[in-house]
Amino acid sequence: MAQKRPRRRSPRGASDETITPDKAADASRSAGRQWPPRSAPEADGATAQATRRRREIRPFIYAGFDFAMAALYAVLLTQAPTRHAGQAAILWSTVAAVVLAGAGMLWRSRWGWRAAVTGCALLLAIAVVILVLILLSASFLAGVYGSMGRGAAMMALLAGALVIEVCGLLPAFQLKFLLTRAGRRYFGRPVPVEEPSR
Repeated sequence: MAQKRPRRRSPRGASDETITPDKAADASRSAGRQWPPRSAPEADGATAQATRRRREIRPFIYAGFDFAMAALYAVLLTQAPTRHAGQAAILWSTVAAVVLAGAGMLWRSRWGWRAAVTGCALLLAIAVVILVLILLSASFLAGVYGSMGRGAAMMALLAGALVIEVCGLLPAFQLKFLLTRAGRRYFGRPVPVEEPSR
């Protein structure tokens, strides 16, 4: 006759209840821990990403340049006013666009990213419009007024080069930063995944 094996008793105070994955997840969430727990590489990557996002200073540098250029544009436009309403609207829209870009750089969210991108794109478009108008004026002066018109056209071309430097370089570099992985990551935008090369 087979002898009955004695049943093991659990230590005093220990519960016989089986710990299921659902109960473990509930316990982890109640304790403020993530479930399922991250692996070591994932945790290190998330920590490094958060550190890079905190230490990014380029948005503040671009915002400072934006507000400085907005003040410069406003001073120049007040010192050299124009009588034509259309020209005044185009010129003063540069101030509004660069202020929008600077405010978006300080607004650390998806809407801030959109505002900064919109401001930079508008400023680039306005710079292109001004440059086209200057080139048309230069060609008109050179074709109608002869040698004196060619001298005036040369001055207009120099003004066009100045427009590129003053109105085009800053939004171009700023827009490039906003569209990079670092810029998207800073503003919480989804970062495109690079496909592995075959």
